[in-house]
Amino acid sequence: MKTKKTPYSSSAIGCMIGCANQILLSQLENALRDAALPLTPLEYLVLRAIYSQEGLQQCEIADMVGRDRAGVCRAVSALVKKGLVATQTVSYKCMRVYLTDKSRAMEPKVLHVADSRHQALLDLVGTEKFEVFNEVLQKIIKSK
Repeated sequence: MKTKKTPYSSSAIGCMIGCANQILLSQLENALRDAALPLTPLEYLVLRAIYSQEGLQQCEIADMVGRDRAGVCRAVSALVKKGLVATQTVSYKCMRVYLTDKSRAMEPKVLHVADSRHQALLDLVGTEKFEVFNEVLQKIIKSK
């Protein structure tokens, strides 16, 4: 008896990317917990964006981290409650996000987690394949 082939019975690239994303998020959660950083993966991504450029608007952060604006807004609110960022209202639609002394003090730990996760991925796939994969993902992202 021959099994009917469906998109889910073969290597469906979208499913594999989704699965890989879940694995990487889980590994990031573990790394944050191991580093005693009280952050969710999205809060971590938001902080990383603000470390690169303070005073970003929430919509700019959402675009940088590839997440929806509502989720980033919730993450910023949580970071404000944790004392890690402060916001400044520019207009009724625009809020800029700034680091606090507390988040500046934890920046080395956050960046260490970033470096360790990046190195783990390089160790898994190798530098050359990582660069090709990065190029492919960039093309997909830019095509939207």
